[in-house]
Amino acid sequence: MKRMVIAAALLVITLTAAGAETAFISAKADSLTARIEQIDLLVQQDNLLSAERKCRELEDDWKNGVAIIDSLIIHDYADSIGLSISKMRSYIENHSTIMYFAESTGAKKGLASVKESEYPFFENIL
Repeated sequence: MKRMVIAAALLVITLTAAGAETAFISAKADSLTARIEQIDLLVQQDNLLSAERKCRELEDDWKNGVAIIDSLIIHDYADSIGLSISKMRSYIENHSTIMYFAESTGAKKGLASVKESEYPFFENIL
């Protein structure tokens, strides 16, 4: 009987930890996507100085928080998103708005993919 109680307790702990991880990654992806969309709006309004500042803040926040995120998701996803954010800032600095929007779209798709990969769907489990 003790083994069943211990097994049930471990199952509850595992499910709780998995749920917390999924919630954290989902919230972080949503937050980053919202910030990218704010920068998109600034670029559309041709307010490149503010967009560059916001993008630099986003890049710094990503660099500071990537260690936690990198331990929870596939390393290649984290590298790809970080590279996209760096390129976005570079394109804003060079006033290349078309390239900025292409990279912005890529970063948002990467974040959506990371978020989707955390959900307990059959294809994610295999």
